[in-house]
Amino acid sequence: MFSRSWPAAETAAYFAALTAADEGFAAEVVTAMERGGVRASSVTAMEGRLIEAFARLSGAKKAVEIGTLYGYSAHWIARGLPEAGRLYSLEQDPACVNAAKDAIEASSLSRKVTVMQGPAAESLKTLSKLAPFDFCFLDADAAQYPSFLRWAAANLRPGGLVLANNVFIEGKIPAGDATAADNTRSRAMRGFFHVLFDSDRFVSVSVLPTGGGMALGIKAQAA
Repeated sequence: MFSRSWPAAETAAYFAALTAADEGFAAEVVTAMERGGVRASSVTAMEGRLIEAFARLSGAKKAVEIGTLYGYSAHWIARGLPEAGRLYSLEQDPACVNAAKDAIEASSLSRKVTVMQGPAAESLKTLSKLAPFDFCFLDADAAQYPSFLRWAAANLRPGGLVLANNVFIEGKIPAGDATAADNTRSRAMRGFFHVLFDSDRFVSVSVLPTGGGMALGIKAQAA
C-alpha cells in the first residue's frame, strides 16, 4: 500500500518504470513527434494505456477521436478495439494528417483507423450520419469542448463513453478567477463541465487527476 505522502515525482517514476515497455509502442509515431517537436503535446504512454482500457471497457466497435496530432492516441484507441472495429480520427492541420497517416500505415492500422482532414465541426456533421458511436475521445481545441461534448451526447449510443483530455488549466480546475489569458479556455471548460454533469445526458461522470486532467462520462439511457 502506497503512502499518501509519496512525492509525485517518485510516483511518476515508479509507474514510468512499470510501463517502460510501452514506450516502444508505436515507436515510429514517438520518433516523428520528437522530430516535429510535439511529443509534449501528446498523451503519455501511461495515459495511452488508460485510453485503451476505457475503449475496451466501453465495448467499443465504432469510435471517434477529435484531435489526431500525429496519431499516437489513435494507436492506443485502435489497440482497444476489436479486429473489426473502426476509429474515425479528426484533424485540421494538413502536416499532422500526413504524419498520422504515415504512422498508421507503418503500423498496419489502416483497416481500423480513418483520418479525416478538415474542421472538426464539418467532419462531425458527416460522421453524424454513421451514428450511434460507442466511444469518443476529445483532445483538441479546448474552446470547442462544449460543442464537441454536445455532439457526443447526441451521437453516442446509450451507455457509450466519452473521454476528454486536458480538462485542467495549468494543472488546476477552470476557476472563475482565471487570468485574462486563460479566460476563454476557462469559460469553455466550465461550459464543458456543465454539459458533462447534466444527468439527463451523462451518468457515472468522473474526473481523473492525470497531468492535464481527464474527464469521462457514460451516456444516459434513453428516456
